[in-house]
Amino acid sequence: MGMTDQEPTKKGMDEEQALGFLLLACKQLGYSLDQVQQIHSSMNLQFNKHSPDVAKKEGEKWLSFIQKSHQRNDCSNMTIDSTKKKYKRANVTLPKIMESNRSRKLRKKNERIVRELNRMEYGPFGLFKLIRKCRGR
Repeated sequence: MGMTDQEPTKKGMDEEQALGFLLLACKQLGYSLDQVQQIHSSMNLQFNKHSPDVAKKEGEKWLSFIQKSHQRNDCSNMTIDSTKKKYKRANVTLPKIMESNRSRKLRKKNERIVRELNRMEYGPFGLFKLIRKCRGR
């Protein structure tokens, strides 16, 4: 029995699965190609730098820290009329992060898999698609 989209995973996931979730999150948030490449590259770096247990511990520690920091800032700003406060957007250009060999190989592998799946669905040179189209399906 296969796993549905709604079923939680029972076991830990491998790096490719984690990268897949990362890319879906980037898609949902509407990140640009540059942003996605930077996040993807940084995540690959973290895979090579930390064990899964250390990454989980350090990530949770950092998230807790910024949440507490954000809560403290919210409490201190309660006395200020926030409707009058104007924020300036920081125009910072992010450096280009080159695609790693690992992610390049993974992308090529994924492209081959997609081509093979299309070949299985549509047949060689799209013949199955043409036959279905001619039959009126």
